[in-house]
Amino acid sequence: MLLGVIGAVALLAVAMVAVLSAQGASPAGAAASTELLLKVDLEPHEPYSPPPNMYLWWGPSTNHRFVGSGEHIRHLLHLGQIEGGEWRDPMFLGNNGVATFRSQRFRRISETCCSTIVIPPMEWDFPVYNIHKIIGQRIRNFVANGNMLVLTGGILAVEFINSYFFYNIELADGNYSPGPYRRLKDVPECLLAAPQVLPQKGIAVTAVKKDSLPSGTEVLWGTPRSTPVFMIKFCEAQSPNEGMPPIKVLPRDCPAAEKDGRPCSCGYIMYIGYNYQEQYPTRWDKVLRGAVEIMSPVYAAPAGGYKIPKKKVIPGIPPCLEKYGDHKTKWTRDKAQEPSALKEQDKAVRPRRASRGRSAKLAKADQKLELQQQEINALEKQVEALSEHKERSVVKKARQQSLSQLRARAAHLLHEVKEREAVKHHASSQKMLLHSVSALTEDMTHMNAKVDKLAKAVEKKNDVNAFGAE
Repeated sequence: MLLGVIGAVALLAVAMVAVLSAQGASPAGAAASTELLLKVDLEPHEPYSPPPNMYLWWGPSTNHRFVGSGEHIRHLLHLGQIEGGEWRDPMFLGNNGVATFRSQRFRRISETCCSTIVIPPMEWDFPVYNIHKIIGQRIRNFVANGNMLVLTGGILAVEFINSYFFYNIELADGNYSPGPYRRLKDVPECLLAAPQVLPQKGIAVTAVKKDSLPSGTEVLWGTPRSTPVFMIKFCEAQSPNEGMPPIKVLPRDCPAAEKDGRPCSCGYIMYIGYNYQEQYPTRWDKVLRGAVEIMSPVYAAPAGGYKIPKKKVIPGIPPCLEKYGDHKTKWTRDKAQEPSALKEQDKAVRPRRASRGRSAKLAKADQKLELQQQEINALEKQVEALSEHKERSVVKKARQQSLSQLRARAAHLLHEVKEREAVKHHASSQKMLLHSVSALTEDMTHMNAKVDKLAKAVEKKNDVNAFGAE
């Protein structure tokens, strides 16, 4: 008896251990499978580093606070190290109160090529200089020497472009554009990583009118009338007056200036109309990261290329009702209806057999209705063909009548012309006859005068001879 109890306890213990081991193993396996499923669609994370030729404006106009737009852009571009209780970086411009545009460092940068300066939204200050003096000319020279100036924010960024580059860009109607803003084709390759559609977040996005953009502008995102992201090609050529600074020219005028012996060079001004005050990642972050890569000397596209979004198929009938609907009513947003489907619609409908649960009389009635419908369709086609034939015959008859009328009119005009020519010929012959008669009369008069003169001479001679004889 004791041995039986011990055996039963042992079996129960073995069963408990097996159950506990099974319960302990299943959650781990489930967690592993869940983790694997979560990682299937995730892209591999690659550490980001800013381009080596990019500078960040860190002057007095930038909001350096922890929740400011400047701090957001600095964190987004992975710049800066904490030193002395503030962010510092060799690629900062204007740090520690240094005047950015008046510094010797900016002068050296403006005289070289292929650099990018990112200016965060101007929240605390606006750089005011004489646009016709050294500083204003230096800002323009920086862009024209093959560099890029990226301005973010809104109204102050547009005012900066208008003031220092002599443009007249206008804000969207009411200083507001609801969006959404779609990416255009043929954008720079580095911007393909950004979303195709950018949203308007409250009033965080400031768009401008497309009609007010200058010549040489490339719209990158926009609506039919406004754009929040665009890129201007700014060019300068050597002044024709010796000793004067370079002058602004349109990109299309550069070849003419070079033919005249005046070198011309161009750069880019990029505007991103988002204020970057959102503290969480947004779609606009990739736009800024793509913009700073345009001038990057080490940029390289991903090995597998950029992903193309899959086309979404939207059925015309909900899936739960497809078995009751007609397959011909299905449609897709990105695919037109195939010609074969259109041909099938034109074919005559054949009578169908009676389905289960329906009487033979109803089936015959349906067949009769379908046959009548076919006859009606055939008659309608015949009527349409007859009407088209009648219209053609009427048009042909009208053309023939008009042609005969034109011929009769032409014959009448030709007869009138001949009559007028005959009258003119008769009148000319009468004039010639009168002229000849008058000429003959004048000749007869001259002949009579000569005869009278001869008669007088003969008579005088006779008189002289008679006097001599006496």
